[in-house]
Amino acid sequence: MDSRDLRLLHALQIRPRAPWATLAPIVGADAVTLARRWSALQDQGLAWLASYRGPGAKYVGAIIEVECTPSRIAEATEDLARDDEVLSIDQTIGGRDLVVTLLCRTDADLAGFVLDRLTNVTGVIGTRTHRGIRLLADAQLWRLRSLQDHEARQLESSIPQPAAAPRGISAEIEDQLAGILRSNGRASVAEISETLGISTTRARNALSTILAEKRMVLRLEVARPYSPWPVAVWYFLRVPATMVESVAEKLVGLHEVRLVATTGGLYSILMLVWLRRVEDMTPLERQLGERLPFAEILDRCIVLRTPKHMGNRLTSDGRRIT
Repeated sequence: MDSRDLRLLHALQIRPRAPWATLAPIVGADAVTLARRWSALQDQGLAWLASYRGPGAKYVGAIIEVECTPSRIAEATEDLARDDEVLSIDQTIGGRDLVVTLLCRTDADLAGFVLDRLTNVTGVIGTRTHRGIRLLADAQLWRLRSLQDHEARQLESSIPQPAAAPRGISAEIEDQLAGILRSNGRASVAEISETLGISTTRARNALSTILAEKRMVLRLEVARPYSPWPVAVWYFLRVPATMVESVAEKLVGLHEVRLVATTGGLYSILMLVWLRRVEDMTPLERQLGERLPFAEILDRCIVLRTPKHMGNRLTSDGRRIT
């Protein structure tokens, strides 16, 4: 990915569905070129739009540490990746073999997965589940930092965030629309209208509503090994109960942070970061120690591979399987 690709992707992080003509003067290429380059990046599995249930929808999140028999790690990964509740799987080195991010509709579904499903996965010999309490940041806020600040602000101001329609939408339409966005996050209103068999006005209102109310989230993803940030590290922190919220909110402001969640379990806070190189762990941890002396790093693990990310299967080198 060259510098213009990275500028395009940063712009799509800010407004994933922005028209190419609007992005053209900011990115520095004409609309036809941007559309062609986006198509090429998608076809190569280097960038894509992920969609998933957001905070406006009811869901229960959890992060599970999984220990496997060494010879069965690949088998256990493949088995788990087939589950719709499994959002992401990271194969790691450290105190666990897998870090599994789970998104369930209810606590009962979470219990069924942990107590019934997970215990029957071949190769799994130990687990530790951290039920999410509050998600303070996910990669919606993370940026490639390829655009200048004033360019990012220009894009934000030129395209307002979607607004919810006065009338709600049916659960059936919402589910069907979610399926369309999972396949093509930039599907046009005309395509959505035709697929759902509804008017363009109704399709536009439905799309605006589920995005504005964050019942569905659209997020740009890049193949991490091909980005300027190829190293991913999970951190497991313990913080005094009276300071968990304030510490977590300060972590959100770090450029490297992709995810910050408070959890019920051994660790107060789980954090995922992307770094330019492994050696950057040392200054990051020094920075955490200086700024947040009450946050104790109990453990960390480096991600080797990510076979599944935000519902999409990836190749061994991190590209989306299209």
